[in-house]
Amino acid sequence: MLGDADDMASRLWRVLPNNWFNQTSPLLNGVLTGLGTGWAAVYALISAVRGVARITTSTGAFLDSAAYDFFGTALLRWPNETDAAYLTRVQQEMLRPRGTRAAVVLALSELTGKMPIIFEPALTSDTGGYTLGGVGYGAAGGYGSLMLPFQAFITAFRPVGGGIAQIAGYDTGGYLAYGNLPALQIDSQIFATIEATTPIGTIAWTRISN
Repeated sequence: MLGDADDMASRLWRVLPNNWFNQTSPLLNGVLTGLGTGWAAVYALISAVRGVARITTSTGAFLDSAAYDFFGTALLRWPNETDAAYLTRVQQEMLRPRGTRAAVVLALSELTGKMPIIFEPALTSDTGGYTLGGVGYGAAGGYGSLMLPFQAFITAFRPVGGGIAQIAGYDTGGYLAYGNLPALQIDSQIFATIEATTPIGTIAWTRISN
């Protein structure tokens, strides 16, 4: 196989002067095999380094290290997350648009798989208004206010299977199980995503729902 000890030994054989050595010489074969083994290890190391030198081909701890170089502790690997899934999240964050309402919707949708609901009390297309339509008491729209500039109310939704929604509370008589930190990490990820995506100087009032 390309790059293994036998391949390296045969390459060494081919550069020796013709007719100087017997091809069946056990001693020379042993020397060349030993040298070939060392070169095979070097070749394997070079191949591995070449693979992890680019984030698109990095795996394991090297992928975690590359993500840490870019984002620090803001984008750590989730428990049991595969390299492919983690790489997708890292690449999304590298080129993610920020600073707009559309960017917040996109970021939360990619994180949770569900589109958030965003209401801006100073935006007439959200509140509804005279001749604008899309508003009805108790049905659509909401109370607007120019006293809340640069503020929005965001309802984000946990992904299907996230959290511990099927586990009953303490002493409620329902199904019981121990909760764990990974099951609750999505909430902190939602808050971190909103904080990293909304413009500086704005306030995003956030609630998380199943």
